[in-house]
Amino acid sequence: MSGEVTQETIDKYVALDNKIRLLENKNIRKTYDSVKKRYDAIVLSVQTLKKKYEECKKQTAKEKADVDQLDIKSFLNQEAFDKSMSKEKAEYLEALNREELIKKQLDTIQPQLGEMEKELNREKGGIEELEKMCQEQEDLLSKIFDGAYGSELENKLESDLDLVREKRQRIGNAKYKWTNGRILLEHACNQLAFANKRWADIKNTSLNMQEKYGIATEARNNLIAAIQNLQSCQKYLDNIDFPYCKPNEVQTLEKATNNIYVDMQSPDRHKHAGECYNVTHRRAAALLQWFDNVINTVIEKDIMESTKEEAEASKKLRAERIKLLKEKVEAQGMGGQVQIDDSERSLELAMCDGEEEDIEIQAVIFKADGEDDNSLHPAQDVPPAPTPVPLSELAPPPNNEALFGNIEQLKKQHEKEISDFQKAQEMNKARLQQGLEAKLAARRNRRTKNTPE
Repeated sequence: MSGEVTQETIDKYVALDNKIRLLENKNIRKTYDSVKKRYDAIVLSVQTLKKKYEECKKQTAKEKADVDQLDIKSFLNQEAFDKSMSKEKAEYLEALNREELIKKQLDTIQPQLGEMEKELNREKGGIEELEKMCQEQEDLLSKIFDGAYGSELENKLESDLDLVREKRQRIGNAKYKWTNGRILLEHACNQLAFANKRWADIKNTSLNMQEKYGIATEARNNLIAAIQNLQSCQKYLDNIDFPYCKPNEVQTLEKATNNIYVDMQSPDRHKHAGECYNVTHRRAAALLQWFDNVINTVIEKDIMESTKEEAEASKKLRAERIKLLKEKVEAQGMGGQVQIDDSERSLELAMCDGEEEDIEIQAVIFKADGEDDNSLHPAQDVPPAPTPVPLSELAPPPNNEALFGNIEQLKKQHEKEISDFQKAQEMNKARLQQGLEAKLAARRNRRTKNTPE
């Protein structure tokens, strides 16, 4: 026998419906998945860097021993000794610089693990709260409608809502990743601009060697931070093939940075390294422009459309359930005693509050030594960003499957579930009660499960 519908039952359903909608708007499940994926990638990066660091320390020690053990007695003359010593010192300097680079990367990335663990715990708490409320709402509806759906239409409308909500959450997750990736990319562009400026300053003939080393170190530190931000940006969107600053290009920049103290001593090598830094800066600026184009012309448009679709689907499902509740109340002969608010004003306000929330910036930004923690603006004496690429020449955006996952597969799954339900409805009542109620209850709980992308 179904449970009695009281004023308390109605109020509880409306309150739960609003709270669930607000949490669903925050997209906490997919945000958690994204954070967990980045956390796992950083754990792997730390392990790799630790191994590289130990290898670099051994190589540095070897190169230092080669310098210390070089004996002039083994050479025919001073010139031959000086030439060999210069070569060994350059190799030692390169090995020492590589060791410092890896150590700097490790020192920067390792503290991120603690922050991301806190972030994961926050998101996990939100998921647990949402699942608890979904189960509470399911129990309430199950009690009212004898463990099944109140109507065939309610089943279809809930399935429709599941589909459009999953679609909106996937698009919202894409916006989250692209927005955070863009912040990292913007920092990388500013750091590359500053590194190029300082690298050009080394050509000043009035500088002594110690001053040049200081300037080269500034350039190096900004290059390291830019490399880390570019790599981190790629990890946010590891399924996207970037048209500019591809992984092999960043590796080339990393190799050039390893040789920075050697390159600063030769005009030819200085020029060649400068070309590498400058090309990377221009391509990073083009990549930033590409990001803006994807976010503004594709993702934002799809967010608006999918949010509107979800709002409509949610409104229809709520209206059907309110209608069913009214029928229950009337059947109990309590039409004048129970008030059901079907104006949906409270739901609309809740939806608006959730939809106005900005994307939270959770990207961990790599900073160069001495860089302002609160500013995205480059230093005043840094030249303006490279000339933007004409839109007609800018690389096209990724396709929708790369951006949002296989939405078409979701639609096919949705159509199959509706078809299966309709076929089941045509079976005899005994079989329906024996086998279908468990399936329908399971479908109610679909919102608590992750759908693979």
